[in-house]
Amino acid sequence: MQVKLLKLLKDKSMLVVFALTLLLVLTYTPVLLSERVLDAFVREDQIYETLSPIYLFVTCILFFIAFKRSPIKLSLKDPNWLKRLAFLGLACMFFLAAGEEISWGQRILHIATPNLIKGVNVQEELTFHNLNFFQGEHEVVSFSKLSILFTFTIGLLIPLACWLFEPLRKFVANKFPILPLQYGFLIPINYIIQKALVRILPRFPNLYHHPTMPIPQGIHEIREHNYELILMAAVLAYILLKLDLKDSATEAETTP
Repeated sequence: MQVKLLKLLKDKSMLVVFALTLLLVLTYTPVLLSERVLDAFVREDQIYETLSPIYLFVTCILFFIAFKRSPIKLSLKDPNWLKRLAFLGLACMFFLAAGEEISWGQRILHIATPNLIKGVNVQEELTFHNLNFFQGEHEVVSFSKLSILFTFTIGLLIPLACWLFEPLRKFVANKFPILPLQYGFLIPINYIIQKALVRILPRFPNLYHHPTMPIPQGIHEIREHNYELILMAAVLAYILLKLDLKDSATEAETTP
């Protein structure tokens, strides 16, 4: 049964990617609807803001499963040991991202923010990515841009480079997971859609109905939600179709 399911997923992978493309387009439709609808989707603790940490937690769990079930030994004698360590590192990274997304449960548990942190945090929360260093008037490095760069790198650039250059694929395959390239193309599609909306809507103000939320704000919230959805889908496909947890990791890696 499991073998048949995996074969079906592999045979229909492009259909899955096409369905996800349509879903990405649909996720932006609240921007064109009423104020109440847009608020319900993009405001803090609403639909997209609730789904995003779920995607991140699921991705964390998927990488942790890969780490636990991988036959690779954490030993210098195993040539693939870096890859298993990468699974653990990525699991930790996505766990931290999910924790940041829900402000480490601060709003759920009604934990007050210490005054010391309030003074250096744009949203006055117990979060690292909202520090003045990453956002606001005193921004030094944009956390949003770093997140986009990470998404493009792991989701598109690494798979594409490994597909174009076979020697690179052989070098990377036993050191780092190469996600399915098909899913990587969803990343620039998402980027193009949000860029187009940010440019088009100000020219056609009748299409946008929210009186107080700036046009880019809602669009960027949806963009971030979609990046997290794409990465979760790509990692799930990798775990199910690309990573043979019973055999050696290097042989199981193929791109796309």
